[in-house]
This record gives sequence, structure tokens and C-alpha cells, in this order.
Amino acid sequence: MEERLKKFVGLVEVGNFVKAARELHISQPGLSMAITKLERELGAPLLVHGVRPLTLTPAGQLAYNTGKEMMVKAANLQVLLAELAHRHLAVSIGMIDSVAGLLFASAEGINELERQASVSVVVDNSRTLLSAVEQGQLDLAFVVDQHQYSSALEVLWRASEPLVMVCHRAQQTMTNQALKHGTLPHFISYDQASTSHRAIATALQVHQITTEPVFYSTSPEVMLRLVLLQKGVAILPYLLVRDLLDDGTLVRLDAAFSVERTIAAAKRRDVTLAAPLVRTNRQVGKMLTDLRADAQEYQ
Repeated sequence: MEERLKKFVGLVEVGNFVKAARELHISQPGLSMAITKLERELGAPLLVHGVRPLTLTPAGQLAYNTGKEMMVKAANLQVLLAELAHRHLAVSIGMIDSVAGLLFASAEGINELERQASVSVVVDNSRTLLSAVEQGQLDLAFVVDQHQYSSALEVLWRASEPLVMVCHRAQQTMTNQALKHGTLPHFISYDQASTSHRAIATALQVHQITTEPVFYSTSPEVMLRLVLLQKGVAILPYLLVRDLLDDGTLVRLDAAFSVERTIAAAKRRDVTLAAPLVRTNRQVGKMLTDLRADAQEYQ
């Protein structure tokens, strides 16, 4: 029954027999047969048949919760036994791009982690990463702090990440003149649905600055490329632009203006973090604290 429960959990999380069978590396008829046999063993229907999308019966929800709990406990046991035996662990971390840039700014951080574990790193947006943590696909994620989290997730810490307003040096005079009138033309903005966009919009409102967006993007690297092409002004992670500020390619606008977005570390509430991840978690938190101090000194 344990193996069939695992297949059922996989089906529920994917939400589709065809895709679930592919991910579980079995045939679709084989998956259907496993679910039918599980229903017979439990003596109750688990799915509302003939309904799209996939819908669980009350018994199905109970079976899913039990199966997921069983899989989490087994994974936690493997972590503890591997640490007891000093075996190399397989761990997975998700992070937004600015945190990846911070962690990989020097080889020391990732090299130390790789000496202790087999590491899989995923760089993506916060919503995708949190969904992957919740589904057990990632052990730990560093994301932009959200207003709300699933009850299955636990936030380990929150830290501020400095963002700065920059433009190409060639556009400095024109942009400063616009800022004196409380406007920011040719603004390159984060996607409107993002948490970063909301944090920046709030800061702009406090400083009574109105913007005229010309581009929206989910990628700070794309936004930076547009700034370098003299397409406008952007508010970007300090680490991403620090070297370009130092060499004079970019100019930091209105030193009194600053934005800090909050970064959070999140894991599943019922998952035990392996020791290498505990150390990496602390390391990233310290790096963000040091980066914030560096940005303040730069002013």
C-alpha cells in the first residue's frame, strides 16, 4: 500500500494522469490500476470520477495527507541517518536571482556546500520557488517576503536587501532635472504582480515621485541591460549594480532615496533541514546583513 500511496500523492500534486505517469516513470494504465487497487484496499473512492480538474473525495484528501506525511517522515529519517553515518547528502535550494548573485559572488560559499552535499540549485521567481518548497521539490528557498504563506511553510528568518535607483551616466543630468519636478520618465519597472513592484511603488509614493513606465520585467538582469542601453531608469538590487557604480558606468540617483525589499528563507514546516543547509541558511542571512551595511556606507 505504501508504494500506491506514493503514486496517489504524485497524481494529486501533478493533477493529471498523463503527466503524473510520465513523472512517476510508469504507464498511464499502470497508474490508473494502482489508484483503483488503492481504493479497493482502503474501501473508499479517492477521486470524484468524471470531473475535471482532478477532485478528491473526503477519503481522498485524508489519503493524500497521510501519504504526504509518510513521505516527509521517510525523507527526514534519511537526512538524520545520512548525517549520523556522515554520508554525502542530496539537497536542493531555490533562490531569486539577486540572492544567487550574492551566494555565488565568491566561490567560497557554494564550494563549502558542495563539499558537504550534492547540491541542486534552482533560480526562479518567488511564487514558483515557494510552490516547489510546498510540494517537496525544494528543501529550502530564499525569496522576496510574501504577505501570506501557506500553512505548510515556515519562515526561518527575514532580512533586508538594498535596492538603488540608477541610470546610465549619459542620462544623469536629464533624469535629475525630472526628479526635481517629482517625475521619473522612462522608468523600467518590475512586473506589476511582483512583491518587488509593490515595495518600490510604496517608496516612490512616500517620496512623492510619479513614474512613466516604459518597460516591465521580472528579471533584474534584463532591466539592467536596458539601463545600460540608455533606455531609462531602474531601481535594482545594489549588488547587481555595485561594480558599475564603482567604475562610473552607472550613476546612483537621489542618494536620499532608498528602497529595501525583505528577503525570507522558507522551508516546509514538517521537513528537517540537513546540517549543510542549516549552515548555508545562516550564511545567506549574514551576507544580506553585510550587503546592507556596504550599501549604506556607499551613500
